[in-house]
Amino acid sequence: MYDRSYDGKELNFEASGALESASLVMRDRETDSWWSLMSSRAIGGELDGADMVEMPVSQKMRYADWVEQHPDTLVLSVDGVEHVDNSPYDNYFGDGEKTFRGIEVEDDRLGPKESIYAFWWEDRPLAVAHASIEGGRVLPLPGSGHVLVLWREVGAELFESTRVRIVEAAPGSEEIDAKEFFAALDAGEISGASGASGFDTYWYTWVLVNPQTDLLQP
Repeated sequence: MYDRSYDGKELNFEASGALESASLVMRDRETDSWWSLMSSRAIGGELDGADMVEMPVSQKMRYADWVEQHPDTLVLSVDGVEHVDNSPYDNYFGDGEKTFRGIEVEDDRLGPKESIYAFWWEDRPLAVAHASIEGGRVLPLPGSGHVLVLWREVGAELFESTRVRIVEAAPGSEEIDAKEFFAALDAGEISGASGASGFDTYWYTWVLVNPQTDLLQP
């Protein structure tokens, strides 16, 4: 989710119909600027070069899990339809090898369709494989004096959000239990932990746009 306010204007975003190395490019109606999701900035138009401002307020999860937490949820209905059983993207997401239109990537540190959590830290692109953080993990944030506390359920789907907080490194911080940490955070028992600007995606879509990515290893 991104802030809609730029230079005093409130923007309305929509799909542009364009892609940048298989990743989504949006446009806004007010300035006709084009916004790349994978670089998190405008790549053309009046606001070319402007950074997208992420609002760390959303979390992707299964509907059953969401409605359990928020039983009064309203569901958008379009012409009486709330859900489409057959998605045109099923084959793409169901195939662990198929990239969009056969796009190839030279960076083989991970397989092209390996799922990752990717983010920026002080303008540095970083990524970590989902497989290495399932069940929780604490990783040092290189050269920062901080650590990342990451949580993914074992077997979580790609669309489900990785939970991430950045905390100052301290003696014993590498021993933090990620599951207990986020339970305490949700209960309001932890303060001073900041979020990270990033999202869950495939390795190839991220690294094609961000070739200087540092891959974090457990």
